[in-house]
Amino acid sequence: MSRSDQDTDLKRPPSLWESFATAVHFLTRITVSKIAMDDSLDHARALNRSVVFFPLVGGVIGLATAALVCGLAWLGFPALLAALMAIGIEAYLTGAFHEDAFADTCDALGGGWTREDVLKIMKDSRLGTYGTMGLLIGVSIRWMAIGTMVQEDWQWTLAAVVAAAALGRFAIVTLMSTTAPIGDRDSQAKDVSGNQSGGRLLVAGLLMTPFCAPWFVLRPWHAVGAIVAAGIVLLWYRHKILKRLGGTTGDLLGASGFLIQLVILIGACLR
Repeated sequence: MSRSDQDTDLKRPPSLWESFATAVHFLTRITVSKIAMDDSLDHARALNRSVVFFPLVGGVIGLATAALVCGLAWLGFPALLAALMAIGIEAYLTGAFHEDAFADTCDALGGGWTREDVLKIMKDSRLGTYGTMGLLIGVSIRWMAIGTMVQEDWQWTLAAVVAAAALGRFAIVTLMSTTAPIGDRDSQAKDVSGNQSGGRLLVAGLLMTPFCAPWFVLRPWHAVGAIVAAGIVLLWYRHKILKRLGGTTGDLLGASGFLIQLVILIGACLR
């Protein structure tokens, strides 16, 4: 065993609080603990355990975005402007984490003909045509969907935006639980994907439930239809990345969350 492996083995396991703090730190710019500077902590294990909190953190992010939209609209801002401002503030708080992953995924899957091309494009930090168009269309859908809803019903807007945010992060955990990471690529996905148990997926689902309950109560058939559509899209997406790459990467996981959010918000706008 190498010295680095021994050092890793000697690092202490994360507590529940440290795992939660890792999820917040990973998904946002917010730091709720100084664990990132604690050399004694097994950070890979903390990240692996933190995924159960992804839907909870996502729900809180969605709650902040929805409250901003409804609050700005109540103050007299035009609905579309309020929606755009809220999305912009959310992007600042999250570091545009999922938007970046979605753009990289669109670039890679759209512009790469072979597996090697796809992986090479995904590692390129520059934004190409497919990524630009994908990001423009994706953000525009979110903007128009939220702006349209807040013009009609602020309660439904609040419920739908929060549910979409929580479900998007739950989709990431689902993909982690069912799909192994790409073996020949160094990525944080190796620390979290393919080794999440069904129990962790269940806990993540339970933590997501309070954020989705108002959505189901207000319009149950909308919610059921959107869940079915989101499941179909996630299955299609998983099939596509397995066929093209044989596994997941961090960008592919992040893009799945953004994609499922779009499906939920589109469904929420249907009458």
